Amino acid sequence: MNRLMCHVVAGYPDQKTCLELMAGLRAAGAAAIEVQIPFSDPIADGETIMRANDVAIESGMTTAESFDLIEQARRHGLDADLYVMSYLQKILHFGLAEFCRRAEECGASGLIIPDLPYDSPEFTELQKLLADRPLPLVPVLSPGMSRERLKALLTPRLSAVYVTSLRGITGNQYAPTKQLKKLIDDIRHLSKAEIMVGFGIATPADVRDASELGDMAVVGSAVIKALQTSGMDGALDLVQSLADKR
Repeated sequence: MNRLMCHVVAGYPDQKTCLELMAGLRAAGAAAIEVQIPFSDPIADGETIMRANDVAIESGMTTAESFDLIEQARRHGLDADLYVMSYLQKILHFGLAEFCRRAEECGASGLIIPDLPYDSPEFTELQKLLADRPLPLVPVLSPGMSRERLKALLTPRLSAVYVTSLRGITGNQYAPTKQLKKLIDDIRHLSKAEIMVGFGIATPADVRDASELGDMAVVGSAVIKALQTSGMDGALDLVQSLADKR
């Protein structure tokens, strides 16, 4: 079975369905779930996930309610690794320390912040806040990064890194390039961190390739599109096929 992480937007299409989706994803074979805090300007996301963010925000989904949703999922028995994904502005508005505290309280396995600059004061402050917590920061890395920059980022404490298959936004077609393969080779030589590969992964062939390059394939837009066009059953059938659980 392939190791798969599926991306959901907290509160999309509504809170009840989102909880059902997370439980269903786990049963369909997802090893981990990335829960996105809805944001009005998700710059790394393509149209499908952007619209899901808009729907969740219009229904009143907040950062605090997103954490409550994750806690509900845990209380209902969800045992998958849950990664909280958020853009930096949402975290700053909520408060760095409070965001980390709530993420830890709701049983998050790590934080994914795609627009967090590694040379920013926020990155340094987050590292300090997380130093004594069982809540790792998962850096988002893209093809074209220099080996020198990687050396500065890949600390021994890192348990996982998120590698985008390309520069740009989610939802584009998956296309493993020489640059992507070089980046993953460099990470392998410099770190023992688990490598999550995402952006554009939508088919069993994509998942197999990403799983061979890294350790886990991340699927987002494809699941949301299936949910929109084929309902819950269609989305979970897709995940079963991607996880090769059939």
